Amino acid sequence: MDCSEAIYSENALDYIVGNYRGEEFVNEMYDPDCYIALDNMLALIYKETEDPDSDTVKKYGFAAIPNVYGLMSTEALEESGVLRLRRQPELDLYGQGVLIGFVDTGIDFTHPAFVREDNSSKIIALWDQTLAGGGDGPFPYGSFFERDALNEALASEDPFAIVPSRDENGHGTFLAGVAAGNENRALQFSGVAPLAELVIVKCKQAKQVYRDYYRIREKVDAYQENDIIAGIAFILEIARREGRQAVVCLGMGTNMGSHSGGSYLSLFMERYTSVVGTGMVACIGNEGNARHHHLIRSSEETINIDVEKRLNGFMAQLWWRTPGNISLDIISPSGQTETGFLAVPGERKTYYFRSENTTVEVHDSIPQEFTREQVIVFRFLSPGAGIWKVRIHADYEYPYYHMWLPIRQFLSSEVVFLEPNPDTTLSSASSGDNVVTVSAYDVIEDSLYLQAGRGFTSADDVKPEVVAPGVNIMGTYPMGRYGAMTGTGVAAAFAAGVGALFMQYYADYNIGGIALREIFIRGASKRGDPYPNTEWGFGILDAYRSLIGS
Repeated sequence: MDCSEAIYSENALDYIVGNYRGEEFVNEMYDPDCYIALDNMLALIYKETEDPDSDTVKKYGFAAIPNVYGLMSTEALEESGVLRLRRQPELDLYGQGVLIGFVDTGIDFTHPAFVREDNSSKIIALWDQTLAGGGDGPFPYGSFFERDALNEALASEDPFAIVPSRDENGHGTFLAGVAAGNENRALQFSGVAPLAELVIVKCKQAKQVYRDYYRIREKVDAYQENDIIAGIAFILEIARREGRQAVVCLGMGTNMGSHSGGSYLSLFMERYTSVVGTGMVACIGNEGNARHHHLIRSSEETINIDVEKRLNGFMAQLWWRTPGNISLDIISPSGQTETGFLAVPGERKTYYFRSENTTVEVHDSIPQEFTREQVIVFRFLSPGAGIWKVRIHADYEYPYYHMWLPIRQFLSSEVVFLEPNPDTTLSSASSGDNVVTVSAYDVIEDSLYLQAGRGFTSADDVKPEVVAPGVNIMGTYPMGRYGAMTGTGVAAAFAAGVGALFMQYYADYNIGGIALREIFIRGASKRGDPYPNTEWGFGILDAYRSLIGS
């Protein structure tokens, strides 16, 4: 099985290796059908298996299993200080010379918002991971389209016959338009950085084996962590090749992970914030009011999970750290109790609850490679309706452990904690120290977006950095349309456009993501008490204050 075939095959599993030590190590440890070395620390492994079940998935450890991400979005320029900057003619800040990259659902490259007046494309490169074409260079899958091909397509009567890449969802097209869409005076629309150029990655859908493993409901958009990482690596490679500054925007999210910056995606994004000319922006997610986070504050505590009705299943993760150890009991709605699971690295047990006809798998992982946290994974398979209880026994008196349920769109019916905590509901990918994490607010109502996730991280680092417009924002949809969308993904795209303006302003200083984060914070308009806080972070984004001052 060649590499391109393995990457798409449902009979080949994907792994992420965070301690890549060269070809000899990979071949000896994994015996892969193929692998992609993205840098000197991280590689993606593809290996054929006859039976890709949960046992096979766990073979190389929990850390190697890619998380699965979902989409985070369903008068702003004035309120955020962008128009005030534009009214300073000596600045001429429209994003010139800066690239903005998206790993998302693709783009309608024929939309007028992405076509210049001379009918040339403002997209530098487009990688469609869903189109099997053999790939190119370090990315041996998907199809690549450079600007020449896009320009040729735009000049033809049937553009999609030349570049057959479409955005069937519309999410990626919308976010790209918010960040960098051309001005449309008739509709009073403009992207934040309309003269910035774009690098687009259309991410392929997650394989069925991972949908089954995480018990993700059918027909919902879901994307694997390894494909997202590869997409970001592609954007960085194009920026390096072109010698351009770049802002990468991620409008996807997941609840799985430690929420402390320890996931491979978060670590990859964080690593490149130290590279000159590279900034990372991520949405905080839309889980603030989902009741999917429980904070464990005492050494003896019962976690109540309310399952509305029987569903295919769901995963939950409990993240904890030493000192001490923990054990747990599981109690079904009918009262059947299974006791004595001790969190020993590699320990795994399967319990069957007869009255509910439900199987619960519990697995304790070894400590993660780049964080102190350890994880206990729960897989509820075909759980019956009612209140399921997980009783925790911790050695440590004040443990401060966390448990998360999946993001809401991955569940086919409501599954919630009865004693939820709305804080630490940020997406795992947004928890890196120097990734600019963006929440959303309603400019008209001057209020936080109701569903917006909240900080801080589980390591108590301040997130979000800023809050940007993200409710009923005007943007671009496929087939030349314009409309509105809401969500923290939209707010992140808005902030990515602002980041392009900052990069342009400081082009002579070759700033990187660490400095970019500080520029966002410097101009933020304080909001809420205490300061900073879990809802508003350092405050509302104000581009003018960041560059010019009050």
